[in-house]
Amino acid sequence: MNDIDKLKQQHITILGLGVTGLGIVRFLVRHGITPKIVDTRAVPPGAEWLAHNVPECEAVFGPLAEAALTKTDVIIISPGIPLYDRYVAQAIAGGTEVIGDVELFARLNHTPVVAVTGSNGKSTVVSLVTEVCIEAGLKVGLGGNIGTSALDLLDQDLDLIVLELSSFQLETTQSLKCTSAMILNITEDHMDRYPDFDAYCAAKKRIFQQTDLLVFNCDDERTYQAHERSLSVGLKNADYCIKNFPEGAYFCAMDEAFLPVNCLSIPGKHNQFNALSVMALLSPFEISKQAFEQGFARFSGLAHRCQLIADVNGIKYFNDSKATNVGATVAALESLADDSGKIVLILGGDAKGAEISPLVAPLKKYCRSILCFGKDADLFVPLHDNSVKVSTLQEAVLEAKKQAIAGDIVLLAPACASTDMYPNYMIRGDEFTKLVGEL
Repeated sequence: MNDIDKLKQQHITILGLGVTGLGIVRFLVRHGITPKIVDTRAVPPGAEWLAHNVPECEAVFGPLAEAALTKTDVIIISPGIPLYDRYVAQAIAGGTEVIGDVELFARLNHTPVVAVTGSNGKSTVVSLVTEVCIEAGLKVGLGGNIGTSALDLLDQDLDLIVLELSSFQLETTQSLKCTSAMILNITEDHMDRYPDFDAYCAAKKRIFQQTDLLVFNCDDERTYQAHERSLSVGLKNADYCIKNFPEGAYFCAMDEAFLPVNCLSIPGKHNQFNALSVMALLSPFEISKQAFEQGFARFSGLAHRCQLIADVNGIKYFNDSKATNVGATVAALESLADDSGKIVLILGGDAKGAEISPLVAPLKKYCRSILCFGKDADLFVPLHDNSVKVSTLQEAVLEAKKQAIAGDIVLLAPACASTDMYPNYMIRGDEFTKLVGEL
């Protein structure tokens, strides 16, 4: 009996009818399984689709107390719902199995997997891995926390699956077998979800449970754990690092020069680290130097990630709205290190209970001034001698225009989630781009 046949004999409840939940519904229904759907919202986003396409599914919208979660065999939970929720915890205590869509994928998958997590940079790394694999002629699927649902990749004829995974997804994952896996970095994030930083780190490290090759950041000890096969990545003094030769700087693998650093089209030291990570993650596969070189050259980066959007009167405007935590903002500032003292930084939003003191030194080193907005603006104002509190992003852009001079950089790298003022970081970044376009 295969895993799908086993599922057909169980009572399955899908908890959460957002993007992930709808993907799970579609997958199960395609395979002849009719799940029960539960969501705390009276009218969740997928309710209309559900009513029109699979009306045979039982749906319970409203308080979880009415959902009878203890009377189901398996709950497939959306990553946004914590396991410590009262009714979820009661179901677990009563013997109900709680898994996520990635765990369901893992139980059914037979294709090699490269998996990446981390507080910052994971979308860039998995996208660059995919670009290199395409150049190598591989049939590759990218999904997980980016783009396509992992479950939707199961029905495709692929040579390799590349997954970006969040800590939330990893909480409910234990069967994922990876050819290679990496935690890029771990800085405080989602402290409103986890009891402490150690719990957040432990969630990330679940990516290593069944990996053949563990890749880690040699400058962040939290990204490592003992493993029989491991590779280190760093800008220097690592298995995959950068070394200087008479003809220039090179990406190196195991002390051997591999490619010149200038073949990478996206700027910044953090992106050089990302490229090295890609090389290490793909080391188990037979991929030519030419594929890496072409992939590195063609990849132009992702929107909202330290993206140069305009040069207005000699002032460069960068959109890094994806910098939703302190570590990402520090990385953005360090990537623009050649412009120390010339950066006008816009930051603020919902800090999610994170420790912000690691920003103090970088702000003083790199920033001419900081402009603070959003729910937690007052937390950031004391961090710099030249700080201004503003009410809106529009006000921040106008104030930045006043303060910046030719040769300066205006950088949106908020160090916070956007949810206090915007539906997501993309809309926040789009508004910043629009406002800069109006200058």
